[in-house]
Amino acid sequence: MTSFSKAAVRRGMPLLALAAAAIGALSPAHATLLPQSWNGYHWAHTGNLAIMIGNNASATWAPYLAAAEAKWSTDKYIDYIPTAGMTSASSCGGVYGTVQVCSGNYGATGWLGYTQVWTAGTQITQATIKLNDYYFSQARYNTAAFRQQVACQEMGNALGLQDLDRIYTNLNAGTCMDYTNDPTGTKGTNGTLANTTASATDFSRLDAIYAVKDSTQIIFTKPRVSGNAQAVAAAVPEPASWMTMIAGFLGLGLSLRRSRKAAVRA
Repeated sequence: MTSFSKAAVRRGMPLLALAAAAIGALSPAHATLLPQSWNGYHWAHTGNLAIMIGNNASATWAPYLAAAEAKWSTDKYIDYIPTAGMTSASSCGGVYGTVQVCSGNYGATGWLGYTQVWTAGTQITQATIKLNDYYFSQARYNTAAFRQQVACQEMGNALGLQDLDRIYTNLNAGTCMDYTNDPTGTKGTNGTLANTTASATDFSRLDAIYAVKDSTQIIFTKPRVSGNAQAVAAAVPEPASWMTMIAGFLGLGLSLRRSRKAAVRA
C-alpha cells in the first residue's frame, strides 16, 4: 500500500438532454500516467491475465455481461473469466484478485454504472462494478443498447482503461468507451455509429497499458489457476471510483468528491 490519497471522481455533466460537461479523474501522486489509462491504474502482470469476474447481477443483465466479457477477452493480454458471484448485490464488496459485478436499485444517485478499484500504488488488486437498476427500470435507459454500453464501459474501466470521450453531444466514435445520448446511432442525434461494444482503438489503447510487464502478479489472475479468492488474507488497499453518469433533463452542475484513506474499509 502507498501513503498517498486518491480521488473518487463523480463524472458530472449539465443535466440537459443536449448538453454535457465532463471532469477527469485526479491523478494520484507518483502515478505513471498514459493518455489511455485511468490514473495509470492497471492489473499487475508478469504474463497474460485471466481475471475472474463474479456475477452478482440479476438475470436481466446476463446477456449484456456475457457479451462484454467475451469482447474484452479478445485482447491479446487479458481474459475475463466468468465466475459465480462472491458478494451480495446490495453491498457489492470487493474480493481480492477479482472483479465483482452487481446490479440493484441503488437509488437516485445520478449514475448508471459505478466502477471502484482497489490499488496498491497504481496496481489494481480488486474491483467492483455496480449497475443501477433504479435508472435501468426507466424507459429511457431500459434498452439493450444502454445496458450493453454501460456493461462494456465499466468492464473497460475495471481494467484501468480511460474513457475515450465524455461528451454526450458529439458524434459517436463507435466504442462503448465514448459517452453518448444515443448508443444505437439510429436517432439522428449522435451520428450513425453504435457505441455498444469495444473497438479496435480500445484494444490498441489497452495494449499500450499492458505492453510492459510487472515484477509480480496476483496468483488468482494467472491463467489456469483456480482457487477460492475470498479465502485470501490481504490488506484492503484504498479504493478509487469512477461512474458512468446519466444525462438528464433539468439543471446543471458537476460534482467532485475526494476519498481519504481509511485504516480499515469494509
